[in-house]
Amino acid sequence: MYEYRFFTTLSTKASEIYSEDGKVIGEIEKYYKNVWEMLADLLLNGRFSGNYKVVDQNNHERFHAIRSLNIFKRRHYFIEYETNKATKEFIHLVDKKSFDVGEVTTFTYSGETFTLKKPFMEKAKIYKNGSAIAEWNSSLKVPFKAYFKLLDEQYENDKLLLLGLFHTYLHAG
Repeated sequence: MYEYRFFTTLSTKASEIYSEDGKVIGEIEKYYKNVWEMLADLLLNGRFSGNYKVVDQNNHERFHAIRSLNIFKRRHYFIEYETNKATKEFIHLVDKKSFDVGEVTTFTYSGETFTLKKPFMEKAKIYKNGSAIAEWNSSLKVPFKAYFKLLDEQYENDKLLLLGLFHTYLHAG
């Protein structure tokens, strides 16, 4: 289990990500590309921009998400992820649902298809071939925290990717 504190959707303060034994494994942070993007986000109460980055414990950027502004899609992200092998993977994350309750999207990583689901009032999970590989939940009381659990140890090296996907898709809203 991993946890981190998060702030309002306007905050650009980095949040440290802790493992169960209290060790910092990285940080997640919202950022703005320019002052105009920051002003638009301020006017729209944090719902305009959704750019995030995740760095590992060595302050090396591993996850980089940029929100594409598309009026026809509620959420649309271009994500660049650096694996442990120092290769780059590119993920396109798009909200494809129409009038359903909850959140559902699919994405491709390393040639395989994954599904991110967040049913109403339940934990969010990422599935591969119908099996849950990770789950994420956030608290609704101050201080706001998010909890991430890796369910399939095969993805241990990709935990920062999975955590970044959950946070970007569900917190940036």
